[in-house]
Amino acid sequence: MELGVRKYAVGILVCVLIVEAVALALAYFLYPEALSWQLYVMPVVFFAVALLGILLLRHFARKGDRSLVSGYMAVRGIRLIVLVGFLLVMFIIDRQSVKWVTAAFVLFYIALLVYDTIYFSKTMKK
Repeated sequence: MELGVRKYAVGILVCVLIVEAVALALAYFLYPEALSWQLYVMPVVFFAVALLGILLLRHFARKGDRSLVSGYMAVRGIRLIVLVGFLLVMFIIDRQSVKWVTAAFVLFYIALLVYDTIYFSKTMKK
């Protein structure tokens, strides 16, 4: 089964950029004090983690469909642990904007989960 890494990377990039635009617009118009460096670092980290996840999944896909399903769940768990670790590091570095960073993190994570679910449900049907 071929996962289409390039198609996934382009889709994740578009998804991350849309969420970044929404987060920046909300921060700029509603809460200007929420604009911080974390809003610019977060999309880069989410994109990098998503790419590493798809590369791991490509490895599982070569082993077969059964391995892909268990690998998919493992990658989701690993991704969650890595991203929560990233969130904790951001909290340690800057304790001033905890609620804004958490809100942006939740936006990015939900968007990533929705895109992943849609992409892989279409991929598994093929």
